[in-house]
Amino acid sequence: MRTELHLPNLHMSRCMILATDLDGTLLAGPQPARRILRELFRDNVCSSKLIFVTGRGLESILPVLNDPTVPRPDYIIADVGATVVYGESLLPVSPLLQEITAAWPGTQQVLEALAPFTYLERQTVPQERRCSFYVQEDLIDDELRHVVNELGCELLFSSQRYLDVLPKGVGKGASLQRLCKQLDFNLESVVVVGDTLNDLSMFTVGFHGIVVGGAEPPLIEAVRHVDRAYIAEGEGCAGILDGLVHYKLLSRKTPIAIDACGKSNLVMVYHRLPFDETADGKRKRPQSPNGIIPTLLNFFAEGAMGSWVAWSQQSTREPEAFNVRVAVDEKKYTNLHAARIPLTAEDVDLFYKKFSKEAFWP
Repeated sequence: MRTELHLPNLHMSRCMILATDLDGTLLAGPQPARRILRELFRDNVCSSKLIFVTGRGLESILPVLNDPTVPRPDYIIADVGATVVYGESLLPVSPLLQEITAAWPGTQQVLEALAPFTYLERQTVPQERRCSFYVQEDLIDDELRHVVNELGCELLFSSQRYLDVLPKGVGKGASLQRLCKQLDFNLESVVVVGDTLNDLSMFTVGFHGIVVGGAEPPLIEAVRHVDRAYIAEGEGCAGILDGLVHYKLLSRKTPIAIDACGKSNLVMVYHRLPFDETADGKRKRPQSPNGIIPTLLNFFAEGAMGSWVAWSQQSTREPEAFNVRVAVDEKKYTNLHAARIPLTAEDVDLFYKKFSKEAFWP
């Protein structure tokens, strides 16, 4: 079964700087939309830039940077704006980060000043140049605001439970604006993306903005009358693509066919495909000494809809004209497809023949 999906192409007369939150935005949405967005930035169309703007600490972003399904950022604004680094090297963006550091009174000083407010529960997530807590909104009072203000800091409350104490004048929007000015980016080319109230500051400094589907109602209400704020219907990456089309940065002129996905009743993840592949791309019956593959295939003998995920040895991890999703046996297993992950011979040898056997069968 195949479905038509339009592949947007960047309008070649303009580049863009996409500054997006991660959770609920770039890391969310249907897989085809996520794949399209990844391809757009992997091909570096029109020298566009990608900036992560997130509440996560830098340490919590590392798994995302190692995820091959997520495009690599050119810059990272982390800790709700309190950390600014280069995406490739993770080195500080100077002098911006030094200026933010100079405005921070110090974690210990902040914690000591807030110690009397026993209802503040410290978050255990990695955090730099900020202090993050869990708190009920009705407990945030003028006394707490006064103490924070005396520290030279300000409060940011979001998602009905998260409270961040940040250096005064520091936030997602302010740090993004300062970064773009320092790098001499065209501010008219910047598009920001968010889904929670801690993203609001990005929408109030004059950038084009996209609020993705499923966003927090308080954010939607806050930006409803903000100039240049587009409220998308699609969630995650689908909403990002909708917004970029709205701003005429993308067009939908090139339709492509993509296999329908996400409807499997059973997903089998195994180190081998249910058929052996030959060098010329053909198949042969697998040689399974213990009969495990025929046993696993029996789960799909009655027409159960499913996917079999396994590696396929290729010359590169990104082979040309490679079909990820292929039918296993249209006669015997009518609704079973193989989801092939292209790996090189070196990958297979390292993971399967060395690491896995040493780890699981010592």
